[in-house]
Amino acid sequence: MSFQYDAVALGMGAYTRAAFSVQTLGAEAFSAGPGTIVFSTHRRETDVPLLCPSMYRAARLWKSRPRISFAARDDVFVPGFFAGFPRNLSPRARKALYGVGVGGALRYLPWMSPIRSATMIRLGDVLREAPAGALDELLPAELVAAFRERASSVGLSRPTTGAGVLRGEYADLLWRKVRRQDLEEQPELEALWSRQAALSAADFRRLVEVVRGGGVLMVFPEGRPSPDGRIGPVRPGLTALVRRARPARLQPVGIAYDPLVRGRTRAYVSFLRPVEPPADGVEEAALGLMRLALPLTCGQVVARGLSEGTSAPRQLEDSLARAIEAARAEGRNFDPQLADPRVRRRRVAEAVRAAASRRRDVAYLAREHAAARGETL
Repeated sequence: MSFQYDAVALGMGAYTRAAFSVQTLGAEAFSAGPGTIVFSTHRRETDVPLLCPSMYRAARLWKSRPRISFAARDDVFVPGFFAGFPRNLSPRARKALYGVGVGGALRYLPWMSPIRSATMIRLGDVLREAPAGALDELLPAELVAAFRERASSVGLSRPTTGAGVLRGEYADLLWRKVRRQDLEEQPELEALWSRQAALSAADFRRLVEVVRGGGVLMVFPEGRPSPDGRIGPVRPGLTALVRRARPARLQPVGIAYDPLVRGRTRAYVSFLRPVEPPADGVEEAALGLMRLALPLTCGQVVARGLSEGTSAPRQLEDSLARAIEAARAEGRNFDPQLADPRVRRRRVAEAVRAAASRRRDVAYLAREHAAARGETL
């Protein structure tokens, strides 16, 4: 398994270093000692392949033990992941990818642990449990309407049962998660919810055992990538994990992307020094550390300035210089090249030009800059 671990880490590094201009900040602060919980901000779906190589190099994991285990989203292990999860795929592409998955291979990797929810489940699992059930009786009207609208758009007959929508053209709809209270009460679903609760509890026990056994566990406390740039909230499961697993230390990590550049997006992995687990207030402490771990980027400062009506390059350069001084004072990592006034001038001009065609990125980065400081925008 050591060879597989090294190969996966190196493969992720090759991918992210080709896709992004990557910089690791504060690598000397990273600790992968026994009984560590590593926790990180979650910005994009590429966070794991971005983060893994930085941790691998910082901790020299090709030499040291223990390896880092990952609390992984459970749907990665489910067949049809590549058809159901991605956005903006055509129904034809979803149909072609419906039978493709990596779950079978991932189950043989002992450092990957799925995390299932006891209270939420994918629609596909619900309908596989009751394939003969009438859609109108199993699902709320708006979900039934979504399936029938899709059927009409791709030329399929109007579905009436669960079995009628268990096919690739509906993969993204089947991937939606629902809560128990969102569904009609059906006796045939009781066994499904009981299994889900048991699997969720088993997943949690596995994570606890990793840490108690002297392992290192990587988690994303937010549970999903931030859709709008904000940081948090932290899911309550982190408090339970810290209490039960009793880690020796918590290792904060921050991830940031700066797309307001010419060429490849800049991506940063930022490590703070590990801390002792707090006796209480785990979620609040983790959120504060995640905010501080998020590194300062040129794009954040320019986006914040533009969103507040500042567009003069000189003013934005001054704002960036002040932000760097503030980052130094609070212990926040930043690209050290930005300490050079000439680099700041060039980067600010580059960011202003890129911002003209990246309004969504500007809004995201401006909120990210505010959220990292506990502010709202």
